[in-house]
Amino acid sequence: MPTHHSIMTDRRPRGSGLRRCNRAAGRLLAMTIASRITADPAIMAGAPAIRGTRITVSAVLGQLAAGSTVEELLADYPSLTRDDVLAALAFAAETMPQERPFIAA
Repeated sequence: MPTHHSIMTDRRPRGSGLRRCNRAAGRLLAMTIASRITADPAIMAGAPAIRGTRITVSAVLGQLAAGSTVEELLADYPSLTRDDVLAALAFAAETMPQERPFIAA
């Protein structure tokens, strides 16, 4: 059974080893998020933020959505690392509701 942390789409036949890879990737993703993203009520009113900073996940996502590149974010926020930005993206992806198939009318 695939975990909710899966980041790859399983389109291969059973027994291909991809499910095992998904579980390992999911555990690695969860560890990365847990080591870099924190939510402390005393910091930024408890909004998820990059550990050790006052930079919220929302701020990172907002900048990316507005067209900033990762390199621009790193220049604007010297305390951020590339892995912090990727953890913010992974956190957002993991906290989104499960996707439902889109059926065109």
